[in-house]
Amino acid sequence: MALPDNPKTIAALLDRVAHHTASRFEDLSNPQQRQTLPLQPFPSFTTTTATTTTTTTTTTSTLPPQQQQQPPSQDQGSGSVQETRAHAAAAAGNNKTVVDPATQSFLSIELTQQGVGLESTVEELLSRIGPSMANSTGPRYFGLVTGGVTPAALLADWVVSTYDQNTILYSPEAMSGYSVITEQAMKMAVDLFHLPREKEDSDDHHDHHNHHQDDDRDDKEEGTVRTALGTATITTASGVGVGVGGRKESRYFRAMTTTGSTASNVVGMAVGRQWLGIHDRGVDYSQEGYDGQVVVLTNMAHASVWKAASILGIGRRQVVEIPGMGVTKEDEKEQTLEKEVKKWKEAGKSVMVFLAFGEVNTGIFARNTRRIAQICHQHHAYLHIDGAFGIYARCSPQYAPLADGLELAHSITACGHKWLNVPYDCGLFLYRQSLEKTIMEPLFSSTAAYLRPSGTRFSHPMNISIENSQRFRELPVWATLRAYGREGYCKIVEENCRFARTMYDWMKGVRPDLYTVLTEECPLNIVVFCQTPPSSSSSSSVGGDGQEGMEALEERNTLLLKRINETGVAYFSPTVWKGRPAIRAAISNWKTTVELDWEPVRIMLEEQATALAIQ
Repeated sequence: MALPDNPKTIAALLDRVAHHTASRFEDLSNPQQRQTLPLQPFPSFTTTTATTTTTTTTTTSTLPPQQQQQPPSQDQGSGSVQETRAHAAAAAGNNKTVVDPATQSFLSIELTQQGVGLESTVEELLSRIGPSMANSTGPRYFGLVTGGVTPAALLADWVVSTYDQNTILYSPEAMSGYSVITEQAMKMAVDLFHLPREKEDSDDHHDHHNHHQDDDRDDKEEGTVRTALGTATITTASGVGVGVGGRKESRYFRAMTTTGSTASNVVGMAVGRQWLGIHDRGVDYSQEGYDGQVVVLTNMAHASVWKAASILGIGRRQVVEIPGMGVTKEDEKEQTLEKEVKKWKEAGKSVMVFLAFGEVNTGIFARNTRRIAQICHQHHAYLHIDGAFGIYARCSPQYAPLADGLELAHSITACGHKWLNVPYDCGLFLYRQSLEKTIMEPLFSSTAAYLRPSGTRFSHPMNISIENSQRFRELPVWATLRAYGREGYCKIVEENCRFARTMYDWMKGVRPDLYTVLTEECPLNIVVFCQTPPSSSSSSSVGGDGQEGMEALEERNTLLLKRINETGVAYFSPTVWKGRPAIRAAISNWKTTVELDWEPVRIMLEEQATALAIQ
C-alpha cells in the first residue's frame, strides 16, 4: 500500500484507537475492567471439552469486543470464568483444540510485498490483538512488581510517540522544549523521594556569583542535610561525610531516566567501578581498561546485580552475598560487613556495596543503612542503593522511616514503570551531582563532529547514560507528577500497602488453615505465602519432611497458583523464599483499592485453597 495514508483516514483511525483506550477507563468499578485474563485468548480457537457425562464446545469469538456477548462477571468465583475461557478449558488433559480458518490464516502471517493497509491493520490491532492481551494494567495484577499507567502518564506517552523526539542533547535554547521538561521532571523525581536538591537561581533569586559561592561552601562543610522528611545529621566525627566513601561529594542529587531498574543497576555499577578506579586505585578505567580489582558486596539483591556484574566484566563470582547485612538485629554495628570489607581491602581489592531497599520477594528493608554508609566512608567504598520499588516508601510519612538513610548513597536505582505507574520502559538513576562531570561524562561520553558540548552545567543525556538514542521517557514522568503531586503518590503507596496488609492479616489471622505467610512482617506492599498443608494449620510444618515434602509442597503450590490465575479474578507470580516454593503478591497499581478489590480476591483465594485441600 502506498504511503502516506489519507489524512482523514488517519484521523478517523486515531479516533477509533482513542475510543478503544477510553473504554478501559469509562467504568473502573466494572468487574470486567478489574479482571486479569484477556477478553479472548490468543490465538482464538474452538475447544471441544470431553467429560464423563457431557461434551461442551466453547468457541472464542473473533468479533470486535463491542460485538461480543460479554462473559460472566469475574467476581462470581472461578467456576463460571473457567467454563467460558477457551484457554482454561484447554488446560484439561482431555481437550481437543481446533484452530478456525481465520485464526490459522492470522498465525501464518509473513511479510508481504504490498501490505494490507492501515485500516485492516488497525482492525486486527483492536479486534484480535488488543483483546488477547492480559490486563496487566488492571488493579488485581499482582505479578512481578508491575505498576499500571496513570491517565496523565498514558496521555503523555501518546504525545511522546506523536512528536518522536530523540532526547539525547541538552538544548534548552533550542526550539524543542524537551530539555526544559526533562530538567523539570527529574527535579520533581528528586523531590518526590525527599532527596536534597541544588537550589536554582530562579528559586532563591541569588545571582550567579552567589550560586557558585554556595557550591564552594557545600564542598567544604559537613553538617545537617535538610529534606522534606526532616533533617539528617552528617558529620565527620561519626564517620559519615557529605561524600560516603572517604571523599567529599556534593550533597545534592540529580536524576535521569533509563530503560528500567536493570539498566539503572548497570549504570550504577559502572559509575561505582569508575569512581573506585579514580579515587581508590588511581586508574581511569574508561581509558585504560578494567583490571579486575573490584568486588561487589550485597545482601537480598535483585538478580540484575549479578547480570550487571556479568555485562561489565566484573564477573558474577565477584558479587559476594553477606547474609544478614543490614537486616540482622543482632548485628546492628554491621561487624560482619566491616570484617568483609577489611578482608577484601587487605587483599588489594576495591569494594562496592549494593544495598537493597525493598527485597524483591518480601519488601524487607535494610535497617542499618546509616551504619553501612559509615563503614563505606571509613573504608573508601562506593555505596549504591537499589530502591527499585522500595524507594517509594519515602512518598508516605507512614512508611518513610523504612527508607531512612537513602540520601547517604552515591547513587540510587528507582523504577518508573513500577510504583510511579508510568508506561514501560522507564527506570530512574539518581546520583550525586558531583559525579556527573568527573565520573559519568568520562565514562559514557560520545564525541563526534556533529555533536557539540552542551555549554551548560548540565551534561548531554547521551554523555551520562548508555544509549545514544533515547525516547522522551521524561514526559510521562513529568505529566503524572504534575497531575497528582506528592499527595497523589502518598495515597497510592498507602492504599497499596493497606491492601497488602489486609491480605497478610487475613492469611495469618483468619485463614491460617488455608494459607501460611512466610515472613514475620509485611513492611510494605508484598505478601509472600504458600498453601498450608491439609494435615496441619501450623506454619512450622510448611515444608514437610525433607526433599520429598518440599517437592510435594512445590507441586501443590504450582497447582494452586495455576488455579488462582485461571480464575481471572487476580494474578499472582511464583517465587522461592528461603528454599520454600511460594506465591507472591506485589501490589503497586494506582487503581487497586481495598474497597473494590479485596472482597473478590478474598472469596477467590478461599474457594481455590478450599477446593484444592479436599482433593
